Amino acid sequence: MAAITLLLLWLFQFIIFDKLYYERQEAHIKSISEEFLELDYSLPNSWNTFESTAKDQNVNIYVFDFNINNVKQNSSGKYILPDVLKIQIYTPYYINQNANAAELGWTTNRINEYLAAIKGGESSFTYYEDFSEDSISNTLIYGGELKGNMATNSKYYFCVVASVSSSNYATTLMQNLLIVASITILAVTVVMSLVFSRRLSRPINKLANTANLLAHGNFDISFESDSCNEVEQLASSLNFAKEELSKTDQMRRDFIANVSHDLRTPLTMIQAYAEMIRDLSGDIPEKRNKHCQIIVDETKRLSLLVGDIQNLSKLQSGTESITIKPFDIAELCKTVVQRFSIMSETQGYSFTVECNSSALVQGDYQKIEQVLYNLIGNALNYTGADKKVRIRCIEKVSSFRIEVTDTGKGIAKEDIDQVWDRYYRINQKKRNVVGSGLGLNIVKAILDNHKALYGIESELNVGTTFWFELKKYEKAPL
Repeated sequence: MAAITLLLLWLFQFIIFDKLYYERQEAHIKSISEEFLELDYSLPNSWNTFESTAKDQNVNIYVFDFNINNVKQNSSGKYILPDVLKIQIYTPYYINQNANAAELGWTTNRINEYLAAIKGGESSFTYYEDFSEDSISNTLIYGGELKGNMATNSKYYFCVVASVSSSNYATTLMQNLLIVASITILAVTVVMSLVFSRRLSRPINKLANTANLLAHGNFDISFESDSCNEVEQLASSLNFAKEELSKTDQMRRDFIANVSHDLRTPLTMIQAYAEMIRDLSGDIPEKRNKHCQIIVDETKRLSLLVGDIQNLSKLQSGTESITIKPFDIAELCKTVVQRFSIMSETQGYSFTVECNSSALVQGDYQKIEQVLYNLIGNALNYTGADKKVRIRCIEKVSSFRIEVTDTGKGIAKEDIDQVWDRYYRINQKKRNVVGSGLGLNIVKAILDNHKALYGIESELNVGTTFWFELKKYEKAPL
């Protein structure tokens, strides 16, 4: 800002100042002289005006009394003052009311110009005498005829001679002042810049050092700043980012630990039963078949876990697109429940499906099938001792709402938002029936991709309902 101000000052000096300087001086001299044109010199006190103006305004005032008809030209053709002449001289330093032409001290050229203007009949006139080579000022001549009634043929003419200073001297002075001002301003600016830069850089460097610790995995740090509001906002944003990174890092650690555990268990079982077949039951068909079936079951469990991890990764990265088509969600609910019929036959689970005969919605059939499968599997894991699971399809104005309800112990309100996280465990007994621990996280990812509404309603010791809504399919008008 200081540099721009200095630049404008220098431009003003070189481009505008010279012209403006002359105009202001000329306007000032004219303004103090124009009152003479209205002056009635027949009044005695009018002559005091010349004296006071000369002293106050630092100008020379000349009053001439002669007959214009007596003005002649010399051999060179220039006008000369008549022999019969009365002159009154008023200067800032002396007054001579009975001066002669010799005391006037005017050059032949100035006398000629002045008398030519009077001979031309001009009531007032202004002209300059140019600079001489060693002069720093111009001379402004301002003249005119005084008013008043005289018995003789003589008339009074006044002339104001003022020096209009050259802008060169003022410019030089201003340049010197600008140089001093520029150096002073630049010095102050540099000092202030250093002070403020250090004041600003100190908290920023502190934040940078703290961020470096964060980059190396230290989440026990805090971004603090007592500087300006902007730096405080930055520190607040970094603290928020740190908290989120800490949560993500903890989730990553938990995820790796849980996946490692889930992988290790079936692998241990597969290894153990494979060794048993090799060492003990290889020649006993009944035991061998039983042990082989366990190996097959654990292998399926591994495949399920790996498949869920792959599906979740694709959904969250956005690499797996969804295909929106119309389908009957009521029919899909019945189809998915049918896949769990083995649980009814072997373990006594009871499924209730309450759906309309037809409920056309828009969505990705396979992805919504996976949502229903995971929600029903989760209900099987946590339902109560009665082993009941209810699936409902409720028609709304522009959508269908699907609910999967169990009769388990329910979820506390403070835990509901965390249920969708990977491998989140609530403090209640879980049946190890189906699932990899990633089911609800996959459900959330699929419904987010559908931009669908979803949620959880739970009451302790009563049960939990997982629900989501899909838009109705509206046929285009023909």
